[in-house]
Amino acid sequence: MIHVHPNLQEVEQASALQRRLYRTIRETLRAMAGRLTGVAGWEAKKLLAHDVWLDAEHANGIRQRVLELRFPRVDVEVDLDHALLAVLDHLPSTQSDAEFLAGVYRVVKPEVLAAVERYLEQSDPLDDAPSHRGLRWVRDELREQLQQFASLWATVPPAEQAAAQPWEDWVRAALAEAGGVFGQDSGRPRLSRPGFSDRPRYEIPPEPQRDPRWLPAVTQVPPRPPRTPQEQQIWVAIDHMNEIWASELAGALMWHHRGLPWSLYYDAARWTYDEMRHAMMGERRLLAYGFDPGVDVPIVPDHWRGVGGRGGLEAMLFVVHGLEQGGPQWKAQLRSELWQLGDPYSAQDCDYDWADESGHIRYGQEWIQALYPDVPKARLIERTRQEVDAWKEWIAEKHRTGRHGYEAYLERIETKCSQMPVPPRPEFFRPLGSSAATASYATPDPTPAS
Repeated sequence: MIHVHPNLQEVEQASALQRRLYRTIRETLRAMAGRLTGVAGWEAKKLLAHDVWLDAEHANGIRQRVLELRFPRVDVEVDLDHALLAVLDHLPSTQSDAEFLAGVYRVVKPEVLAAVERYLEQSDPLDDAPSHRGLRWVRDELREQLQQFASLWATVPPAEQAAAQPWEDWVRAALAEAGGVFGQDSGRPRLSRPGFSDRPRYEIPPEPQRDPRWLPAVTQVPPRPPRTPQEQQIWVAIDHMNEIWASELAGALMWHHRGLPWSLYYDAARWTYDEMRHAMMGERRLLAYGFDPGVDVPIVPDHWRGVGGRGGLEAMLFVVHGLEQGGPQWKAQLRSELWQLGDPYSAQDCDYDWADESGHIRYGQEWIQALYPDVPKARLIERTRQEVDAWKEWIAEKHRTGRHGYEAYLERIETKCSQMPVPPRPEFFRPLGSSAATASYATPDPTPAS
């Protein structure tokens, strides 16, 4: 239908509104990514990692549209919206999972959705057709995010929801005081309210939180190689589920380092979700085999203990980059082996993991180059080798001394593995072009554990 009198919204207004939308989504996803380490609940971690990725896609699309609307590339990152950014910078300064989830999903995201819907209502769908196409995509996925959050929020005890209400009220009031998402920045400082505005800025903790339902653990790398095909299936699933640590690291880097080029945050958001997807692959396999993750097998951020405690986030960045350089070859080998064992589901997990890690190698290179622009390439390669070797030695020392913490798990693992059916070996499960592979776990080398 052709409207003779279309909605009037000039290019300058359109670009200013979308630029504020971009900044809101960008800074909220950075807060979500950083707070991933401080959130304990497993379902909340999965939700956050997924939505960090989607939000990065939304922000990237809006950013590209702003650049088309008569603004030079540098202007999309111009130093504006100070009051809004101050509120969003305070978003992860929370004292519970419920507080953080309430601030993001009960205040900021609904405001973003309302702003997108209002933009679509007041702008001309012909003149501004590219914006409409992109923002309809944002609108629909935001609605899905909020539906998924509603299901999660329904599982939060009422007492925790009530305790989070004052923080939710503060975020709502502070956001309004800043001018809201769809409007002009007030330029005023954050709404002053004792106990909230004076909370310190969130800092990445030395070790990520784990779900309180899970038992304490020391290492996730088993102290011995698998002895049966069933154990090999479980060893792979354990490794996959513990890739939570790498998801949390990518997210932590996004929050810890401010003012970097958007492309680094965009890639790291995908990295954050990819690694969480790998963890969910492991969870799915463990549940299918009858294992209770975190109870029957260890789920522990041992990389953060063995590397982060010594060298911080940057040391872990070198470790994950070094490990992932060997990831595609190792995952390709596992894919072949697991098909040979008659486990096409685990094989497919490794196949997609392999595809992801090829991209992660580039992400790691670009982050290292951005953080160490003046360090020669040879020194960066040597630093990578040193950090990986130090990580391997940390695990090896735990295995040598018996301080690996697996005593509480091995008996349960062995018992449950003995009850698993022997995997079939039909020719149907052999992928085209593959050949028989050698055993992956001849020694408990932690190198592939990324």
